[in-house]
Amino acid sequence: MAQQQARFDELAVGMAELTALLLSTRDVEDSLRDLVNIASGMLPGRPMAGVTLRRDAGPMTVASTGAHAELIDEVQYSEGLGPCLEAIQTGAPVSVPDIVTERRWGRYPARMLTHGVRSIYSQPLVVEGTPIGALNLYSTRADGFDDRARDAIALTGAHTGVLLASAIAAARQADLTDQLRAALASRSVIDQALGMVMMQRQCTREAAFDVLRSTSQQRNIKLSAIAAEMIRTVTGFDPSPPHFRFAGDGR
Repeated sequence: MAQQQARFDELAVGMAELTALLLSTRDVEDSLRDLVNIASGMLPGRPMAGVTLRRDAGPMTVASTGAHAELIDEVQYSEGLGPCLEAIQTGAPVSVPDIVTERRWGRYPARMLTHGVRSIYSQPLVVEGTPIGALNLYSTRADGFDDRARDAIALTGAHTGVLLASAIAAARQADLTDQLRAALASRSVIDQALGMVMMQRQCTREAAFDVLRSTSQQRNIKLSAIAAEMIRTVTGFDPSPPHFRFAGDGR
């Protein structure tokens, strides 16, 4: 009974730490590193843990409890198959109760035995309905992950998915902000060139725009590049568009 209570306490503390992690504003890489350590610490036997993310160049371990866990992940990547990769491909958890009796994935089980691994559990990390990685747990004991442990891993995977979704959203927002900043800067350069054409030709803004557009089409060069060239020709300096700041922008 005391052992069960201690285990329950470890799970409760682990979940509280994961929740606190989600509420923090720390770097995502540091958060993932903390997350795998929390996940390992709240499970029986403190299994090795790692987070794998899918990339165009291939899977990559972005956080782990140590070099041994990373080495174990690398074995899977070199084989091109295994529970982690299957979890990412299928979007479903993959359990290996005892690697000794495992017949899937070719040479992979035998190679795991040489690293002292007896049981494995890989939980897919899903963002916006798409598996983008996996949380991998490696135990040196057979049957290292019972129902309660698997439930805890699933919750940890959900927490990790939220963390990654937030990081992806932030990256998208940063990209969108950069695109908007570039568009506004380009617009500013064009406006400066339009003013020069209007002054030189004593014409309307619409007529000046037609001049720039016609030159752009004839030379097959972007309108913003034509405008920048005109500014350099007239002033002798490169155009210097204003710096645009957005809410939450530290730049």
